[in-house]
Amino acid sequence: MERIFEAADQTSRLLFEDGLKNMDFSWIFSKGGTAAFVVTGVIALLMILFGAKCKYVLFAIQGFLLGVTAGLTASWFLHLEGWVMIGVSAGAGLVLAAFEAVFRKFGAFVFSLIAVFVSVAALGGGEGYLVLGIAGGVALIFAILAAVFGDPLIIPVMGISGGVLGGIVAYHYLPYESRIVFYAVSAVLAVVGICIQYAMKSSKIARLERKKAKEIREKKSVESEIEMARNVLDSDEQEESDN
Repeated sequence: MERIFEAADQTSRLLFEDGLKNMDFSWIFSKGGTAAFVVTGVIALLMILFGAKCKYVLFAIQGFLLGVTAGLTASWFLHLEGWVMIGVSAGAGLVLAAFEAVFRKFGAFVFSLIAVFVSVAALGGGEGYLVLGIAGGVALIFAILAAVFGDPLIIPVMGISGGVLGGIVAYHYLPYESRIVFYAVSAVLAVVGICIQYAMKSSKIARLERKKAKEIREKKSVESEIEMARNVLDSDEQEESDN
């Protein structure tokens, strides 16, 4: 269990002390090979291309990871070990995953808050209180707007966060040790993802509008036929009364 906390500590120092200058994720994959990178890349692509469509799944995934992290932290403070610590961490993960997936505004707020904070902190190098303060402020603004307005704000959150995550993966594989590469890849992925998701959203709205217009036309057509039939009946009744 000590390795878990050592890994968490190293991750924290990597992101928020050393920033991207000495970025080296090889320790994460020393035993898992490329599997973890594949999973990370898949999640990044999911956020970039289908983030708004799969938002509740992504909310649940983030909620579970966040809950497990909180459970591990609480276990460390409470000196819990073994299966008790695993149970507490897993339970916290499942509860937070369910909350983020079921309570949609809550999920949008928490997901956006964490995703934007980590993304801005990574882009800023994660050094100093000023960068973290700016990241926190930007994240809070995005989180509130995403909870209030939904997809129109969730799409850029997904695009930017997925772009940064994809940039981290690309940084590991590309033969260039420069933060400019990280910024460039992250920016391209983010812009492409945002444009694609807005286009998909617009297409969905257009389909719904066409369907609604068709339903209205059909309803008016039925109403017109009913009115015509009523007029015919009224005319027949009038003729019978005249006779």
